[in-house]
Amino acid sequence: MRKWILAILMACLPALSSAQEESVLRAALFLTGAASEEEVDEEWIRRLEWTGKLKINSGRLRPGLLTDSQIASIGRYRASYGDILSWEELALVDGFDRETVNILRPFLSLESRRLPGVTDTVKVRSEAILRGMLKNFGLKAKTGTDTWRVGGAWRAPDWTAHAEWSGGPVRLIIGDFNARYGEGLCFWSGFSMESLGTVDAFFKRPTGLSPVWSYSSADVHRGLAAEYEGTGWRVSAFGTLKKVFGLHGEYLGRYGQVGAMAGWSQADGWSVSLSGRANLRGWDLGAEAALRHGMPAGKLSLRSRAGENGKWALQARVIPSRFSGKKNGEYALAAGYSLKSGRWVSLAGQSGFGSSVPAWNLSLTVDASLLPRPGVDPRRHQVRAYLTGSWQFASAWKGELKVTERYRNYEPSRLSVRGSLQFAYGPWLSVFRAEGVHCKDWGFLSYLEGGYKGSSLQAYLRFCGFSIANWDDRIYVYERDAPGNFSVPAYSGKGLSLQGMAGYKLRLGKWTLKAYLRGGYMLRVQKEPSPTLAVQLQVQR
Repeated sequence: MRKWILAILMACLPALSSAQEESVLRAALFLTGAASEEEVDEEWIRRLEWTGKLKINSGRLRPGLLTDSQIASIGRYRASYGDILSWEELALVDGFDRETVNILRPFLSLESRRLPGVTDTVKVRSEAILRGMLKNFGLKAKTGTDTWRVGGAWRAPDWTAHAEWSGGPVRLIIGDFNARYGEGLCFWSGFSMESLGTVDAFFKRPTGLSPVWSYSSADVHRGLAAEYEGTGWRVSAFGTLKKVFGLHGEYLGRYGQVGAMAGWSQADGWSVSLSGRANLRGWDLGAEAALRHGMPAGKLSLRSRAGENGKWALQARVIPSRFSGKKNGEYALAAGYSLKSGRWVSLAGQSGFGSSVPAWNLSLTVDASLLPRPGVDPRRHQVRAYLTGSWQFASAWKGELKVTERYRNYEPSRLSVRGSLQFAYGPWLSVFRAEGVHCKDWGFLSYLEGGYKGSSLQAYLRFCGFSIANWDDRIYVYERDAPGNFSVPAYSGKGLSLQGMAGYKLRLGKWTLKAYLRGGYMLRVQKEPSPTLAVQLQVQR
C-alpha cells in the first residue's frame, strides 16, 4: 500500500503539459497495430517526422503510409470522378473511413494539379540534426525532393547512409535500406512486432524497399536495391555486402495483390515464398507460404466487419524451428475482436473535419501457441491475452486501460495492468499513468506528465515513481524526446525520477531552426544518482 501512496503523491505534484508528437504517435500506433507506444516501430516514427505530406492526387503512390489496396482504390476513384478535393470525399473512398482519414490527415495532402493555375514545382527539403549527450553525440543529415534523396547518420561507433533516386517507374537505393515483404516469413529486415495486441496487428504492413535513416545499422541491409513499377505490377531486386540477395515480383489487381519472393544468403541458403492479400466482399485476407532449409512455413490472417462498428480477426501460424533457425518452433492460433461506439464526441479546442472521435473503443485478442524445442521439450506452450479500452468521456478528458496476461508452462506468468487519464485542450496536454506488473514479484510505476506545444515553443515535465524489486517485473516506458530520436527504457529497482524537455522553433525565411534541451535526474535506492542531459540542434528547409 505504501508503494501506491508514494507513487500517487509523487504523481499529483504540479506539472507543465505537452502534446509534442501526439499526431505522429497516434498514426504510428494505427499503422503498425501496436497496442501502446512501447511497441511502436521506431522506423515509422522517423518516417512520419521526416517525410513531407503524401499527395494523394499524384500520379504515382507507393505503399507505406497507404496500403496497396488503398492506393488502388484512390486510382479507381480518380479515374471515375476526378481528384479528391476534401477530407469528407476521401472518407467515402473504398478502404477509408472517417476514423482512418482523421488519423492520417496530418500526413496527407489534397493538392491537385488539375486545378486552374497549379503548376509542377520542385521543392527541396533538407534537414540536419546535431545531438550531444553526456556520453556521446550524433549527427544526422538528409536532403532531397520527390525524385532524389540522400541521408546519413553517425554516432560512434555505428553509422548509416543512403541515396535514393526515382524517375518515372524506376527507383534505386544505394546504402542502408529495409526490405519488408509478405507477412514477414521470408524477408522482413529491421524491427518486426510479433505481439497481437490489437485486431489491426494481425496483418503486417509490407513496405517493400525503404531507405534507413538511423544511428544503428543493426538488422538492416547495406547494398544496392532497385524497383520497377508498371501498370498493375511491380518488380524489385536487391543485393547486400553480407551476401544477401533477393528478387520480388508482385501483381496488383482490383481486389488485392499476389507476390513471389526468392532469396539467397550465405547464412541460410535459398528461401522462397508466395504471398497474397485480398479484399472480397468485406473480407480481408493475408497469407504467405515459404520454404527455407527444405522446411515449409505459413501464415494466414482473416479479418471482417462485425456489424457497423465492430471487426474481428483470426490468424494461424506454422513456423518450424528448422525454418526460423531458432531453438523452438511456433504453431499458433489467434483471435481478436474490437468494437467502437457509434456516438462521437467533439474534442475541446478543435473544429472542422477530424475534430471528433468515437466515445469509446474496446479490443480483446488472444494468441495461443505451441513452442516446442525439438528433442528437448516438445510441450512448451504459451497463451497471451490483451484487453485494451479507451473512453472519451468528455471533450477534454480521456481514460485508457490495458490488461496483458502471458501464461507459459515453462516459466512464471506475467500480468500487466495499466491505466491512464489524459487531459487535452488545444496545445495543452497532461497524462497520469499507473501500472502494476506481476511476474516473480510485484512491480509498480506511475507518473504525471504535462506540457505545452505552441507554434514556436514546446515543453514538458514528468514526475515518475517506481518500485520494481525484480528485473523480470521490469516496466518499459515510452519517453518523449526531440524529433528524430526514440527512447523506451526499462525501469527496475526503487526510486524517483524527474525529466523535462523544452524546444524552441525559429523561422528565418525558408529556414527553420529548432533547439531542444532534454534533461533528467533519477534517484534509486542503493545506487548512485543517474543524471541525463541531451542538447539537440535541428535545421530544416
